[in-house]
Amino acid sequence: MDCRGGEMTTEDQVRQLLKHGYISTAYQPIVNLQNGGILGYEALMRGPQGTPLSHPGWIFGPSSRVSDELIQDLDAACIAASLRSGHMLVPAGDLFINVHISTLLHLRTMQPLFENLLDSSGIPPEAVVIEISERTKAPNPRALSRILRTLRRRGFRFALDDFGQAFSGLQHLLWFEPEFIKIDRAFILGIQRSARKQALVSGVAAMAQKLGGQVVAEGVETSEELLTLMALDVPMAQGYHFGRPQSALFWTAEGKVKAIFRPWFQAGGPSGGDGSAEGGGQGGPPPVN
Repeated sequence: MDCRGGEMTTEDQVRQLLKHGYISTAYQPIVNLQNGGILGYEALMRGPQGTPLSHPGWIFGPSSRVSDELIQDLDAACIAASLRSGHMLVPAGDLFINVHISTLLHLRTMQPLFENLLDSSGIPPEAVVIEISERTKAPNPRALSRILRTLRRRGFRFALDDFGQAFSGLQHLLWFEPEFIKIDRAFILGIQRSARKQALVSGVAAMAQKLGGQVVAEGVETSEELLTLMALDVPMAQGYHFGRPQSALFWTAEGKVKAIFRPWFQAGGPSGGDGSAEGGGQGGPPPVN
């Protein structure tokens, strides 16, 4: 099936892709910077190249032009795909799943489906962290806040994603009370060279701790960024430096983050010995490919 050209609209293309099941999931580890362990894995949607699903931001982003109904259908398919293979990872950590605000606002319709999927996968709600993007404006924050409280009573936890990319971040912290705040990559890139970025990230981490949450630094790609974040006492991080998104089978079979990253911590990390362990070198542990 070719969904790349012709007169098909974006919505038509996405519906065809959903109909034929052309959605897969890759998982990226989130690493505990205090001990080198794995906090969990973020489930990331993947679709065929050259189609709207090859860039999920086109569909789920703030400028999306597809209907709420389609977003909910796509969300349901993504959640199903995430849980279908994600159950292999849950014993090693939590599962972070992106859910669109539109889907959450239709909880009465979506919750039975979500819970049926959890039951069939054997994943308990306590192992699931629902990520909500700060980029997407909540049309009814009070209603969404009530819905999140309902889900939290069931055991789910929440992460505010892309923090710092929109104007409503502090409001979202008040409304949604997330357990995790994921700082956008824009604030992490080159942080070792920017006193302003260091001050901002350190401040957000301290604020999160006072609010009972934890910060995850997104998009960590270099040892220099990692070491700076550790010096700032940022507790969690995610990015290509630890591992590119891969299948659940890859992480289950290889355990590369554990094999490479944890020994570096056991050797003392940036302050222990010469800072090297299993090839880590003075700049920190090697990246995982």
